[in-house]
Amino acid sequence: MILIGHSIYAQQSGTSSGWYFTSYEFKNGTLKKYSNLMGTSSKMYDTISYKGAKGNMTINHSRYDDKTGKLLAGVTYKVVWTDPALVLFADQKTTMNFSLERISSTANWTPPNNSIQFNQGLYGIYYKSPDGNKYFSKNINTTLTIEKVIEKGRKGLKKNVQVNLGNGYMFTYHYEWRDGITTVPTEQPAVTTNKNAWHFTSYEFKNGSLKKYSNLMGTSSKMYDTISYKGVKGNMTITHDRYDVKTGKLLAGVTYQIVWSDPATLLLTGEKSSVNYSLKTIATKSWTAPNSSLHFNQGMYGIYFLSPDGKKYFTKDMSTTLTTEKVITEGSQGSKRFIQVNLGNGFMFTYNYEWR
Repeated sequence: MILIGHSIYAQQSGTSSGWYFTSYEFKNGTLKKYSNLMGTSSKMYDTISYKGAKGNMTINHSRYDDKTGKLLAGVTYKVVWTDPALVLFADQKTTMNFSLERISSTANWTPPNNSIQFNQGLYGIYYKSPDGNKYFSKNINTTLTIEKVIEKGRKGLKKNVQVNLGNGYMFTYHYEWRDGITTVPTEQPAVTTNKNAWHFTSYEFKNGSLKKYSNLMGTSSKMYDTISYKGVKGNMTITHDRYDVKTGKLLAGVTYQIVWSDPATLLLTGEKSSVNYSLKTIATKSWTAPNSSLHFNQGMYGIYFLSPDGKKYFTKDMSTTLTTEKVITEGSQGSKRFIQVNLGNGFMFTYNYEWR
């Protein structure tokens, strides 16, 4: 199994104490394992694999007869969730949107138990569905609420939220207690599932990576630009550098990191929607980060997610909650909309929605 760690450094300001998100890790359960068919000497093997990324994972567990290659049993299921809040505040409960869907099944296999746990107290506390369940193996699309309020910590103490997807897959969100140093990134409002809404269906990633040659302005000398990235959905570090071809000298460049929470799984009409968002300049030579923005294609020109001071384009370091400038309007059955997270330099994540 593989552990992949990602650190996030979000600049903060303000006076609130709380548990602050610092990084996350991915535990990869992918495997191929051989064993005997029960009561026989015949061999079988299990494969476990996944597609997707943080916040949207499709997992397959299949069992085959080794000799014939016949599929004996299996299940494919999809789990979609929003990141926990950037700050968990003491004496409050916190929520996460969560959905589980069984896509296909053989021999009546069902998804293994999924759960979300915060390591508070001796046994931890769980995020529960409105009907009180903390383990999920059937189709569900709802908001989970932590079963107890968050307790206070002391400076430097660590805790974590574990999103257990079954079959050995897990995302762990690490938190650290800090005393009065950041602004409150507000959580998304709890959603109910008993009314029509825009339902998240999929996302797409537009990769802006390139290497491009051109002339230095007013000369015949050549230069080239490279644009590249590291990271995954929700945490991307992008570099744009310009070099002199002849000397290899760096003429200009910027490296910046954008961290954001996925938009809600359900967008409810008559309400505004919010996401947590931060931009940090890692390194620069003459340049600043390009415009980044979040946009929902509602109306003729679309509506933007705005910062508390009303900005919709971001080039300077910041960490805050962005909220749509207008409330979400209703659609018609089967109509489509999307939210675009424009990271600059040609990189974009598009979250697709359908009215149901």
